[in-house]
Amino acid sequence: MQKRNLISETDIAHLPAIVQKYMHFTKSVGKPKIVNFSAVFKGGMRANQGDPYMPVRTVQYNFIEEPSRFFWFSANKAGLPLTGMHIYQSAGAIFNVLLLNWIPIVKAKGDQLKQAETVTILNDLCFIAPGALIDPRIRWETISDTVARTWFTNPPFTISADMYFTPGGQLLNFISTDRFETDGKQYKNYPWSTPVSGYREFNGYVLPAKASLWYDRPGGKW
Repeated sequence: MQKRNLISETDIAHLPAIVQKYMHFTKSVGKPKIVNFSAVFKGGMRANQGDPYMPVRTVQYNFIEEPSRFFWFSANKAGLPLTGMHIYQSAGAIFNVLLLNWIPIVKAKGDQLKQAETVTILNDLCFIAPGALIDPRIRWETISDTVARTWFTNPPFTISADMYFTPGGQLLNFISTDRFETDGKQYKNYPWSTPVSGYREFNGYVLPAKASLWYDRPGGKW
């Protein structure tokens, strides 16, 4: 592979110092520049604060040049199969959930959802594909030695987030106030965070192995 297709020190020179450390920590420098990626997760999901967690499995595919994301999940609610999908592309964003693969529970679309999913795109880049953080559509500001603020523009939206690191460059959390929570009927704007509790190596990259996703609601985190 030609060197111009690999992430170099020159490519990361404009990033805040702590983000450069993160690029090295994740072993992204010297690797191919990212054009697409996929990820598979397993975990738990719930619809309300008092609900038990449902076992869930997910798969997603992301593309960089024209930002897009295709995310599917399957779960089990009270013994009944539950499936859902998030789709984000230039035409817009949709979020649908079906009970028994048939009965609609959530049907969301529109500008507020697309703004929210633009935050998700940036979060994916930060945690799943950090090599893509050299993208010119991402702007940066150094807040402190261990905090960086970032903006990602994919017209018509520009969204932002604060990223929190250890002094050694390990990303601990991502917090944004631009990601709406929705049930398909209402859109509520609460701070959204994705704290990480462990890293390990995946295919030559050091990436989060476990994380949580939280909305900071007035009544407590969910």
